[in-house]
Amino acid sequence: MVIGQGQFEALLVAGKPVEHADLSAIDWSDLAEGGLVARLCVLADALMGDAELAGARFEDCTFSRCRFAGTNLTDAVFLRCAFFDSETRTGCSFSRADLNGASFENCNLATCSFEFAELFDVTIRNCKAAGADFGNARFGKPIGGKAGVSRATFIGSMLDLANFEKAGLADCILTECSLRQTDFTQAVLSSADLRGSDLSEANLDGVILDNADLREAILFGIDVTRLTSFEGIKVSSDQLSDIVRAIGIKVFP
Repeated sequence: MVIGQGQFEALLVAGKPVEHADLSAIDWSDLAEGGLVARLCVLADALMGDAELAGARFEDCTFSRCRFAGTNLTDAVFLRCAFFDSETRTGCSFSRADLNGASFENCNLATCSFEFAELFDVTIRNCKAAGADFGNARFGKPIGGKAGVSRATFIGSMLDLANFEKAGLADCILTECSLRQTDFTQAVLSSADLRGSDLSEANLDGVILDNADLREAILFGIDVTRLTSFEGIKVSSDQLSDIVRAIGIKVFP
């Protein structure tokens, strides 16, 4: 069902959910204030621009080739949403969007772009995000004009071949994730929690891994000699052979 602008805004102002609607033609600029709740809706080729959608909630929605460039999505919630277009094999763009405090759960984010997005305290749980691009995304929150703490949570998600080049992920959580062949070149992962994740053949060139927790993680193909530093990392005893193989040490029972 295609919904008109007037009907859409009336539902928004009344605080009523928008359900089973095609929202592709909606003008997202200068919307009336109200907490948007959208269920089972479709958006195709939508340009969200500088839309103010803080605190919005999307459930079981399908987004095809949509662009959220500059959109305010702070504290937004996405449940069981699809952002990957199977026909063009492309994901949506969240480039420069404000996603601080946003959460994605059971979503398909494959090949989506988060370049230059604000991602402090973002949560991505049980999502498919293979090939997603987090290049130049900001997981930290500046304090007094200086770099502050970083906070992000990735749990149980597929992030194979994703790009986290130069990402500031210190103290962040990336547990039980598939990170096979993921690019972490020159990323900061100090004190990050990577327990139970699969880092097979991930690119860790120039990574700072000090005090990171790698217990129960799969480390096949990891070359610690290419790390910038890894002082104080936590590993399980059965991981030692993978860790020290690159420096010529053999571990025996």
